[in-house]
Amino acid sequence: MPRQNTSSGYAFEDAYGYSRAVRVGNQVFVSGTTARPPELGGDAYMQAKAALATIANALAKTGAGMQHVVRTVVYVIDMADTQHIVRAHSKAFDQIRPASTLVQVAGLTPASARVEIEATAIICD
Repeated sequence: MPRQNTSSGYAFEDAYGYSRAVRVGNQVFVSGTTARPPELGGDAYMQAKAALATIANALAKTGAGMQHVVRTVVYVIDMADTQHIVRAHSKAFDQIRPASTLVQVAGLTPASARVEIEATAIICD
């Protein structure tokens, strides 16, 4: 099966040596994604929306869409932000309803990130 690596143009991808998304067959794996400036300076809702938009763009580059997402993992710095992140996640996935895990962590990169989201998609249509 051919492998398709996709970049979002974020400089850290080259520095760290990773791809924003990797498609192998009908499966797409999207790396943990945070907001970028100017949204990186916003609240948790704004940051989550921006991260989800980056994920949607990465999926599109692989021939997938948000409707193909079967799992998300959400990392938060402060559980008090959960309601804001849940609102953004719910708007993005409405009726799709992927399996999801939400975990509190001690820190993210970049340091001003309040949320990081990763996704797995299976193209099945």
